[in-house]
Amino acid sequence: MIQPMDLTGKHIVITGGSSGIGRQCAIQASKLGAKVTLIARREDKLKETIQQMERPEEQAYYVFDLSETDQIESFVKKIITQRGAVDGFCHAAGIATVRMLKVSKPSYVEKMFRIHMYAFVELLRCLSLRNNLNNGASLIGISSAAGEKGNPSQGIYGAAKASMNGLVIPIAQELAPRGIRINTVAYAMVDTEMYQNFLDYSSDPVIMKRQSLGIIDVESASNAVMFLLSDACKYITGAVLPVYAGY
Repeated sequence: MIQPMDLTGKHIVITGGSSGIGRQCAIQASKLGAKVTLIARREDKLKETIQQMERPEEQAYYVFDLSETDQIESFVKKIITQRGAVDGFCHAAGIATVRMLKVSKPSYVEKMFRIHMYAFVELLRCLSLRNNLNNGASLIGISSAAGEKGNPSQGIYGAAKASMNGLVIPIAQELAPRGIRINTVAYAMVDTEMYQNFLDYSSDPVIMKRQSLGIIDVESASNAVMFLLSDACKYITGAVLPVYAGY
């Protein structure tokens, strides 16, 4: 049987691997044959992810706070030294708190951008150094429909995600000579813990009905990332892949 999304032999690094889309991406990647390195802050949740993956003895996790952006370069060096050069990277770490403009003070804006944008840029920069990335590697940022058409209270979150999308074309052009691709996947509402928290904050019936295909299950969401990580789409770069379910 042909498996176009085969990741056998590839080293995939995933941030936010302790829950949600990041966790499911780790599980799916291991099922497709990858050696996966997980990064998140909660060790207990990372251990849970590892136990749900194929070949847990081959997988690894690192506890790290990505808001400490000045420590990322040495952290990436440690991963490369211990685990080898990277074939795929997915930045799924993020926070989806919602806040109206009138209470979105600079400290809140800084917090949102530090995880979604600043950490993403620094991880990309450090991975691209020296021999950290294998030629033909695929880099992915988890973005959001809010970056294009957010709801009230999603302004800062949406702006942070939109800034991630703005990176992909220039970086794609910069890394293309090495066959390295970069894309983001912009999701509408996915059935994760973050989505449940959003429901607790906003029960607007109009918002809940905007996805004509319904709320996206997390396995289907992760398959979009698997596609971009694999050689099945080796000519897709500099793109924002919309997974909107009719949103």
